[in-house]
Formats: sequence, C-alpha cells, structure tokens
Amino acid sequence: MTPINPLQMLVSALNNGHDPRALMGQMIGQNPQVAQAMKLIQGKSPAELQQIAQNMARERGTTVEQIAQSLGIRM
Repeated sequence: MTPINPLQMLVSALNNGHDPRALMGQMIGQNPQVAQAMKLIQGKSPAELQQIAQNMARERGTTVEQIAQSLGIRM
C-alpha cells in the first residue's frame, strides 16, 4: 500500500470543504517535518510564501505550477 502524501491529504480536505486546521494539528504531532514546515511559514506574507515555494520547487527541478497540476489543482 502506498503511503498517503500529507499534501494530498490537505488538498483533499480543502476540496471537500473541510477545515484543514485539525488535520494540520494532527500531522504536526505525528511528523517533525510538518512542525518544521509550519515554523517556516508562520508570519510570512503571501509574497514571501510564494517565493519560498518557487525556490523549493526550483531546487527540485520543477515548478509550482507543475506540482499543482500533479495534485489536480488549477492555478
């Protein structure tokens, strides 16, 4: 069985009209990487978050748009 990607879980929660905060709280408690990511994004402006996402995607040889498309998100 393939493990469920936390990002896909959040996207699914949003697409189904659920509040993802409870899911995020659960993931923070279970995964130190999620806790680290939350610390990274806290207090950042939308422009700063966009730049972080673009940099992370570029480091992995992709784009934010390609990642969104693979998750079924229209931009």
